[in-house]
Amino acid sequence: MKIDLDQVHQGDQVWHDRYGYGIVQRVQANTCDVKFNESTKVLTFTDGGYASGFKVLWWQQPIAFTPRKGQDYRKFHDLVAVLFDNLYGGK
Repeated sequence: MKIDLDQVHQGDQVWHDRYGYGIVQRVQANTCDVKFNESTKVLTFTDGGYASGFKVLWWQQPIAFTPRKGQDYRKFHDLVAVLFDNLYGGK
C-alpha cells in the first residue's frame, strides 16, 4: 500500500481532504485503515489514497493554487519548481 509513491506503515500520519490528519491503524496489501481525531471508527482507503474512486489521502495538506483568467503563470511554475528542487533536492 502506497500513497504518492511512498510506502504506508502502521502509525504513519496522513492527511484527508475532509477530516484532516489521522493515524494509520492497519496496512494490508492494497488498503489501509485510518482513525481520525477522537473517532472510534476507522475508515479504509485503497492504494494511492483513494476512497470511492476519489483521491482523498496525502502525507500532508496539499498546496493549492487557483489561477486567474488571462494571467500567464509559467514563470511562477518555473520558480516553484526551482524552489522545490533547492529545498528538497527534487525528491
